[in-house]
Amino acid sequence: MQTTKRLATNLIVHTSTKESMLCSRDHTVYRLDLANHHLSTVCHLPAKDPGLVGWLKNKLARSRLRQWLQPQLGIEHLIETSDGSLVMVYDRIYLFRPDQQTMSASVLATAHIPDLVGPLRGGLASHPASGAVYFGEYLNNHSCPVRVIKIDPASNQVSICWQFARDDIKHIHAIQYDRYRNRLWITTGDADHESAFYYTDDEFQTVHKFAGGDQSWRAISLLFYPDCMEWGMDAGKDAPADAINHIYRYHFASEQREQIATIGNPAYAAVPCADGRAIMATTYEPGRRQATPEQAALWLRSKDGHWRELLALDYQDSQMATVGRYGMIYLPKGTLPATQLLFTPVNCAKSHLHCYALTLD
Repeated sequence: MQTTKRLATNLIVHTSTKESMLCSRDHTVYRLDLANHHLSTVCHLPAKDPGLVGWLKNKLARSRLRQWLQPQLGIEHLIETSDGSLVMVYDRIYLFRPDQQTMSASVLATAHIPDLVGPLRGGLASHPASGAVYFGEYLNNHSCPVRVIKIDPASNQVSICWQFARDDIKHIHAIQYDRYRNRLWITTGDADHESAFYYTDDEFQTVHKFAGGDQSWRAISLLFYPDCMEWGMDAGKDAPADAINHIYRYHFASEQREQIATIGNPAYAAVPCADGRAIMATTYEPGRRQATPEQAALWLRSKDGHWRELLALDYQDSQMATVGRYGMIYLPKGTLPATQLLFTPVNCAKSHLHCYALTLD
C-alpha cells in the first residue's frame, strides 16, 4: 500500500537520480536529498534588467511576500548534463556550472536565432558523450520550419542543428536519449500525418523517420529497455472522440508493436525506476471529445511489464495566470529510486503546485 506525503509548497520537480532530485521554486533551483528530504540551494536566475533598478525589481519579485500573494510557476525547463552543469530554458537560455564562484546562472546568447521558441515540458535531452543539450521548438498556429536547438555548455554556444518542414510536422514534442541504442529520439505531432517518431544516431548530422501516420504514434515521452520501447499516446482534445489513449510496446527484434494498456487521457510524461518499474502521468484536457475521467493520473509499470493506475487526482482549475488550464502531474526526468516518487500536480484539487512524495511498494 503506497503512502503519499506533502513535502513543500510551490516546488516543481525537474530531474531525478537514485539519491537526489533537482527542483525549483520561482527562479531558484534546489537539490533535494531523497533520504532526508533536505533542500539545499544550487543556483538562481539573474535579474533580467541591469543596474540598480533591475536589481531592485528582481528583489521585490523574488520576495516571500510577493511569492505568497502571487506565486509564479517559475523555471519551466531544467536538465543536468553529464559533467554536472545545469541548462535552463525560461525567458532566456541559462547555464550554471558546478565549479563557478557565483550562484547566479549565466545567460547564453541567442540573438542570432530569430523568434526562438522553447520546448514542451520534458522536451530537453542531454547526450552523455558530447554533453550537448537539445530541444525542439513547440510551436502552434504557424507556417515556419520547426527547428532543433543545440546548447553546448563547453563552448557556451547555442545553435540550430536541424529543422523540419512545416508540411511534415506542426511541432516537436520531445527529444529523448536512449542509452540502449545510443540514440536520440524525436517525437512530433499533432495531426495524423505529423505524428511520428524520428531518430538520430550522430547528434543531428542525419535524422531518420522511424514510423508514424496516425494518433497511435503521437507521443511525448518514451521508455526504453534493452529489447523494446514503450509510450503512452498523446491524443488530446483536438483528436476525435474514438481516439482513446493507449500504451504501446515496440519490439525491436521482431519489429512488431502491441497495445498493452488503455489509459484514457493523454500521457504527458514517463520516467523509469531504478528497479525496472516505471511511472507514467496522464493529463486532463478540458474540452476533450473522448469520454475519459476529469482527472490527472499516475500509472505504474510492474517489473514484468504490466500497467495499472496508481493515483488519480480530480481536476480543478487554479486560475493561476502563469500556467495553462490543463490538469497535469509533473514528473521528473532521469531515474527514480526504487521506493520513492516525487511529483508536482498542476490544476488538481487541493494539491496545485505542492510537491509530494509517494512511497512505492
